[in-house]
This record gives sequence, C-alpha cells and structure tokens, in this order.
Amino acid sequence: MSEQGTRAVAAVTRLRAALEQTAAAMARPHLETLLAGESEIEGALADLTVMDSLSTEEQHAVRVEVDKTRGALVRCQRLGHALDHFVGISLEAQGRGEYGPRRTASSYAGQALDARV
Repeated sequence: MSEQGTRAVAAVTRLRAALEQTAAAMARPHLETLLAGESEIEGALADLTVMDSLSTEEQHAVRVEVDKTRGALVRCQRLGHALDHFVGISLEAQGRGEYGPRRTASSYAGQALDARV
C-alpha cells in the first residue's frame, strides 16, 4: 500500500474512532468526552486527502473503513436525536422555552406538570 493509501485508511479509521467516542459520550453522557470527540472529528476530517489517485486495493481498504464509519455516524445521529427529544420534553414539562431550532409552541406551554408519586 502506498503512503497516500495508508494515510487515507488511517484518516478514516481515526474518524470512525472519533465518532465512536462521541457516541459513547452521548450514551453515558459525559460532556468533556463529547467535546474531545468533536475536536477529534475535526482533526480526522482535516487529515482526509483527495483519494482519486488511490489504487483499486487502496480504494477497497478505504471503502471497508468508510462502511464501518457509517455505522458509527448512524449511532451518533440516533443518540443525538434521542438526546434532543429528551431535552425538549424535559423543558416542555418544566414550562420553559424552546430548545434548539425554532419550533411551534409546545403543547405544555403555560402549564405545570405534577410528577409526584
């Protein structure tokens, strides 16, 4: 494998590891790890090179790693949506304002929720 091929596979592997770190940080939640994962993702993306000149073997190796990376990205997306939904419901239940992108008025607006057991 050429130096460019090795660097391309390493960059995609690094991106996958950063996405897995980010997903793990969202799952448990751990803010410091989440922020560290963000900077790792930026670094890995910056290391990605133009892959037009890779051999067929190198392209295959990169493609295998990209497929693994796609799984980590899907996990991050699902955890992010779940976390966004959880925070939105929590704020609605507390009668607080919106969170995230502007949305229509919540169904709980101006109401209190009695959650005593």
